Amino acid sequence: MIQELRDWIDQVESFIADIVAKIAPWVAPIPTAYLVGRATINHLNWPFLIGLIAAVIVESLGLATTLTALELRDYNKSKRKSDPAAPFWLAAILVGTYFIVALSLTVALDIFPEQAIFAPGIFPLLSLCGVTILALRADHGRRLKAIKADKQERKEARQKRRREKRQLATSEMSKTTSKDGKMDVDFDALRAARLAKKEGRLDALLRFYLDNPKAGPSEAAREIGVVRQTIYNYNDELEAKGYIEHDNGRIKVLKSKD
Repeated sequence: MIQELRDWIDQVESFIADIVAKIAPWVAPIPTAYLVGRATINHLNWPFLIGLIAAVIVESLGLATTLTALELRDYNKSKRKSDPAAPFWLAAILVGTYFIVALSLTVALDIFPEQAIFAPGIFPLLSLCGVTILALRADHGRRLKAIKADKQERKEARQKRRREKRQLATSEMSKTTSKDGKMDVDFDALRAARLAKKEGRLDALLRFYLDNPKAGPSEAAREIGVVRQTIYNYNDELEAKGYIEHDNGRIKVLKSKD
């Protein structure tokens, strides 16, 4: 019971941790956005609505640059050697620019309020960063599409080669069909000849046993011109088919093959 309660608590804890991990990155910029908005209103004397818009722009740019930099870094780490590298360094510069802007509009203006006259020059830089991020993401999208298309082309090429190999194998098999047919005929003829030769030896062995029921394997082997092991095999076959039987060291012929 206690262990089940612990397991349930662990599951609840894991669920809450997953929810927090998903929500926290989106709410984390709120304090910084508040500071940026307060700075533009207090130090730059901007209207509340414009200050709010500036705060949203700065933090949105921060999220976009950071996510883009991480995406490009992960791509560079996992890409194939033949794939083009992504300009992660440029995305990293944009992330650094975001931090500089955020610090300049919050901490720097609180410490050096007289520098407020230079602060508006920051926002054209933000516009440039925003355009650069859009260009980076569009370029990366084209890069991924090109890689996907290349993989598809290679896959189709491999499938085509496999089809050609199968067709070639089928063609070769069809070319050798007639040869195989002739080989089958030759093999059947050879097998029939061997079988006829064996039947002749079995007939000769039965006739030999009729006249020499006490003969041993060695004598029988010399008589029909085979080795002793073949005589043992022939005896087993003849006995299994009911032609002979062993009777106190004698070979008794029960019937002939005629």
